Amino acid sequence: MLGCALVFALGAGGLAALDGRDYRARAFVIRVPPQVGSERGLERARGEPVLRRALALAGETGRDARWLAEHSDVQLTSRLDLAITVETPERERSAALATAYAKAVRRSIPDEPGLLTRGRGARDAQPELSPLGWALLGGVSGLWVGAALSILLVRPGSGPAPRRACAPCAPATRATRG
Repeated sequence: MLGCALVFALGAGGLAALDGRDYRARAFVIRVPPQVGSERGLERARGEPVLRRALALAGETGRDARWLAEHSDVQLTSRLDLAITVETPERERSAALATAYAKAVRRSIPDEPGLLTRGRGARDAQPELSPLGWALLGGVSGLWVGAALSILLVRPGSGPAPRRACAPCAPATRATRG
């Protein structure tokens, strides 16, 4: 059981150390018109003109739209707003790109009377789990796997021998007052 935990911890920590650490920033475009809060809106947000505008707003001159598409994600929230996530190795760059992406999406949405669509920029980027955190999670999952394996591999008859049932109660010898 402990061997499984050690193997899982070393494996998860080692893989995380080799991969490097990224930062993830999230920005939002809220109060979008109904036609934008759908698959059509997602297609518009993932379109090349919006991606190019986001890179220009962030001042990223050496990157192309395909790079931003690979390092970002756009999703619909439960309120049918757009959530934009950008992931890069640098904290400030992630936040700047997510904010610029939200601005570019907002600018691509036509104004609708009575509806004030807004963009909410990323305040900060959050780091992913460190190699030590992954090793801890790997160790815990290794403990679970080891415990499950040890339960499955117990052979019948390897436990303690069955015990005899207790003897019946002895008969009363004399009456007691009560």
